[in-house]
Amino acid sequence: MTELCILFADIADSTSLFEKHGDEAARNAISSVLDVLLKAAQAHQGQLVKTIGDEIMCTFPKANYALLAAVEMQNTVSGNFVLGNHPIAIRVGFHCGDVIEEDQDVFGDAVNVAARMTGYAKKGQIITNSITFKDCVLPPFLSHRSLGKAKIKGKLLPVEITEVLWQQDISQVTRVTSALDIKVPQTKSQLQLQLNGQEQLMTDQSPTKTIGRGDDCDIQISMLMASRMHGDIQYGGGNFKYTDESTNGTWVMQKGGDPIRIHRESILLQGEGQITFGEPDFSNINQLLQYKILK
Repeated sequence: MTELCILFADIADSTSLFEKHGDEAARNAISSVLDVLLKAAQAHQGQLVKTIGDEIMCTFPKANYALLAAVEMQNTVSGNFVLGNHPIAIRVGFHCGDVIEEDQDVFGDAVNVAARMTGYAKKGQIITNSITFKDCVLPPFLSHRSLGKAKIKGKLLPVEITEVLWQQDISQVTRVTSALDIKVPQTKSQLQLQLNGQEQLMTDQSPTKTIGRGDDCDIQISMLMASRMHGDIQYGGGNFKYTDESTNGTWVMQKGGDPIRIHRESILLQGEGQITFGEPDFSNINQLLQYKILK
């Protein structure tokens, strides 16, 4: 076993690049951004493990090297890459721990946790956790904030999620949407989720569920019009909120009401209802995410 820091950096909302601009233009744009990300990693003693579509996976000998590489990645990409009228943004997550190195690849719990940190990040964000962040030293022009605790697969206790605020101009920080923004709940509400016969339960100890076609999503959906990372459900302040991050939007139908389309915005879930992704088809029960708030 070797202790390394694992970092994932991927291009946010890359699916829409292909849909709006075609395969060749999108591939060229993604390739240019990935080249920049790799150079930033190498500048801070990072080693490329592999490229996975629109994402790179790197290892670093120390947490602080990963942090500095992540900051350089965001500063280099932010505002400098545009395809048509579509600004390209990235999201970065990292975590340190023991890994197994084999056939020029790395495996282990630390890799899974690093991937989950990236899953929590939204575009323009750098996400890690308190376990890794305690070994980091922030440059004086940077700051950080806690986004609350999240239940991580393989960990017995919830882990505190940390966002690194990489923008040197602090006035810009307010434009970055928080991935979690979890506050300690005053009530003990639970959210029951059912999809295709499978049931999950959200509590204050599992504040976020990601939804999409991607293998790293907590809730995987197979609808053709759904995005790889379609949206997420967050818990905070005693309420459950669904946020759409997709290309084609989401339809939410609360019990007794009409379907409501949301696109790149949020809605508070009330009572019980159904959610469908990418198209307003509520006829196929196996494709519907059904929810119910339990008090």
